[in-house]
Amino acid sequence: MTTTEARPAARRVHDGRRQRPGFRPDIEGLRAVAVLAVLTYHAGLPVAAGFVGVDVFFVISGFLITSLLLVELARTGTISWVRFLGRRVRRLLPAAVLVLAVVSLWSFLVVPGERRQSIAHDVMASATYVVNWVLAGREVDYLASDARPSPVQHYWSLSVEEQFYLVWPLLLLAVAVLARRLGRRPDRRTVAVVLGVLVLASFAWSVYASHVSPAASFFTTTTRVWELGVGALLAVWVTGRDHPGRPPWWTAVLGWLGLVAVVVVAVRLPTGIEWPSAWALLPTLPTALVIWAGWHGSRWGPVRLLGTRPMVWLGGMSYSVYLWHWPVLVLGGWTYEYLVGEPMPTWVRLSVALASLWPAWISWRYVEGPIHHGTFLRGRPRVLVASGLLLSLVGVAVALPLLPLRSPFVTSPEDGARPSVDRLGAATVVRGRAVADEVDPGWVTPDPLLAGKDRPDADVDRCQVPHAATDPVECVFGDPSGATTVALVGDSKAMQWLPALQQRADDEGWRVVTYGKSACAFADAPATEGGRAYPECDAWNAAVVDRLRADPPDVVVTSGVARGAWDGRGADEGMLAAGYARTWSALADADVPVVVVGDSPASPDDLDVCAAWHPDELEQCTFPAGPAVADSGLPVQREAIDLVDSDRVRLLDLTPWICPGGECPVVIGHVAVHRAGDHVTATYARTLAPRFVAALGDARPAPPENGGG
Repeated sequence: MTTTEARPAARRVHDGRRQRPGFRPDIEGLRAVAVLAVLTYHAGLPVAAGFVGVDVFFVISGFLITSLLLVELARTGTISWVRFLGRRVRRLLPAAVLVLAVVSLWSFLVVPGERRQSIAHDVMASATYVVNWVLAGREVDYLASDARPSPVQHYWSLSVEEQFYLVWPLLLLAVAVLARRLGRRPDRRTVAVVLGVLVLASFAWSVYASHVSPAASFFTTTTRVWELGVGALLAVWVTGRDHPGRPPWWTAVLGWLGLVAVVVVAVRLPTGIEWPSAWALLPTLPTALVIWAGWHGSRWGPVRLLGTRPMVWLGGMSYSVYLWHWPVLVLGGWTYEYLVGEPMPTWVRLSVALASLWPAWISWRYVEGPIHHGTFLRGRPRVLVASGLLLSLVGVAVALPLLPLRSPFVTSPEDGARPSVDRLGAATVVRGRAVADEVDPGWVTPDPLLAGKDRPDADVDRCQVPHAATDPVECVFGDPSGATTVALVGDSKAMQWLPALQQRADDEGWRVVTYGKSACAFADAPATEGGRAYPECDAWNAAVVDRLRADPPDVVVTSGVARGAWDGRGADEGMLAAGYARTWSALADADVPVVVVGDSPASPDDLDVCAAWHPDELEQCTFPAGPAVADSGLPVQREAIDLVDSDRVRLLDLTPWICPGGECPVVIGHVAVHRAGDHVTATYARTLAPRFVAALGDARPAPPENGGG
């Protein structure tokens, strides 16, 4: 009897007809619990950790698939990898590609500009089951905007499963081949050892990587394999064993305890913890306990609830519900905002989440079910695999129309001749007077829909080191033989001013050296990021200070977005201000002037969306300077300046030229001002070059007169 078989009491009629042999209604109901957790979490209900439904799915999948593979291995002594892949194609790809096609069409209608192109890349990655690595890379990219999630972000879990199942059957096949060469049949002990090594390695890596890079580790296959392995190990344990004639009463009790634990974890798990890490044991082990209890077949176990008709029905179409609910929520939000002009309220979001069950049912009833359970190509695995490759290509093809940019903006005057930079942008600002956004700019550069790509060379050239790096990278710009060396130090909010320095570097004889690190405040204080300590920043800061002492520049230009230092519990503003002051004062005492560029105001991440929807009414996208400055790093920089007792440390506050008259417009003087992540565009930074010339001139002492003394 295989692990997917249930005892007669648990194999009763639940939907009006006899279930297929080996059907486990408790597992089907457990799928319903998992998808309900995910659905309610994404709908905005108070389910603190509904995302653990994915972890439940991983254990279920690992158990069921491994059970089938072990039965085949025991029966034939080998595994047909092609037949296995053919079954996966029938089960997953038709519905998955249908959703990708709908997402592409819907996105084409309501998503503008660069956002649409990003969705196209995600759809392509989803069709080829690598989107989890794309999302992980995006999380590592400090400059990537996360204001609006991808409508196919949920495909990451499908990618993890399919990557695992490309490798796991091959490992079992290798075990079988090795056993045959040794004159033995592959046994459970050998399989358990191989799988155990894989699970322990993945678990150890999950604990480490979740601490070092928690956002990216949520999506990676290497940190998730062990969860599928938990289910697979359970399958190895029970496969081939006889069911007990009379299940012990305590197996039912343990099953109920496991089910309660899963629900409690989904509802009450603390927020802000590293995931998956060891925390993912909380949903995965109870899930395995529920499956194990159900294998014993007690009719008093969780099957009493999980095997009811509503739970089995929802569990049966859980895959379709999972596929459809997220794009309906995300693109429904885009559509609502496009039509109504404001974010979707909670009650609408709940309604949309419930409405997603309708396309899910249609997909399950007319696509997923008929193809999965039908006879179409069932006995032709090679043709099925070829069909799977073709379907993946279709999934890529449906995204192609999203790639070309359609923009309402013109980026050059009618005669094609743009004025010089010193006549654009900030050069047009009259201090204290707001910019009239309602006046049609006629043309604007860069295109507001593509402003996110208008980045400084220090970012494009990757001179800004990532989170985990501790060694500074030195990049040189401007006049390589310039008489004045300017060191630009800090995070991306410091690097955004490189174009302003480059604009006048040749004229002023500046040799610009950059030291950049993501989200790292250049301060003598324990750094913090994402609610935890950031020791890599501390080590990087110490290394940069050593370099500046060994080869002092003529002036240091610095800035940053940080608003606090790590005090062991959270971010402390006073500690950061004192740390800034110590670093700046130490440089000033070493005769190195410091120009602190005030952090630019915090801008909405969806200004490009607003501009796309209101190209003739850009005043709709203007935001007030007061809250934007309060949400930036400028207040703590001002506090730090007050702690410095040196006239060699000066603050350059550019707010009057970014938000003139207390209002922050999208376009100033034919130049798009903002890009995602609270940054200014490289083009607008260049228009601020005169401000930097004046600030650096004031900071550096005048050279002594010839013949003086």
